[in-house]
Amino acid sequence: MLSEGLTTVCFTVDNALVAVFGLQDTLRPDAASTIDHLRRSGISVHILSGDDDGAVKAIAAQLNVSEHTVRSRCSPADKQTYIKDLLAAPSTTPSSGKSRKPIVMFVGDGTNDAVALAQATIGVHISSGTDIAQSAADVVLVCPSLSGVLTIINVSRKAIHRVAFNFGWSFVYNTFAVLLGAGAFVHARIPPEFAGLGELVSVLPVVLAAVLLKWSKV
Repeated sequence: MLSEGLTTVCFTVDNALVAVFGLQDTLRPDAASTIDHLRRSGISVHILSGDDDGAVKAIAAQLNVSEHTVRSRCSPADKQTYIKDLLAAPSTTPSSGKSRKPIVMFVGDGTNDAVALAQATIGVHISSGTDIAQSAADVVLVCPSLSGVLTIINVSRKAIHRVAFNFGWSFVYNTFAVLLGAGAFVHARIPPEFAGLGELVSVLPVVLAAVLLKWSKV
């Protein structure tokens, strides 16, 4: 069973072996496409599993994941240690060549992943029910689909762009408003009864940028 890449479960009665079961994992329908998309985006993919070597290597081969980033027979403590090592190793940005602290996203769907979820920079728990590991995760995907990881990344990037826009707009607007209020623009005057509209001009673009995120393609 081990040679065929199956995870074995043995049952004994009075220290006598009475049954052996061979279990085989099946890939989620969107697993291969999600990992390919992550790899094309320059994101490294690692597999940490508590299953036997043969079963884990068989799954890794189907997903084209290098054996150097695959670990089998991992306990919760082993997963935590592996993530700590990833976080301790500085990564290099290809564009600038500067080293920066790596960002590790751990995706798990079991109770034994709680420690790793808490250790990672971003812990993502995939579950369709209640699980104690949800309390340790930063994000909970109710729909059991790995493509939700891509949605998380896309939403995060768009949200950061909105934040950058808000800061940029606030800087430009407030700089102009301060100069206008200080009389730097001699020929520009705003009647006092319309001065309150300045607050609306300041806030409206920020609110609009946030609302438009709802209809953004993710």
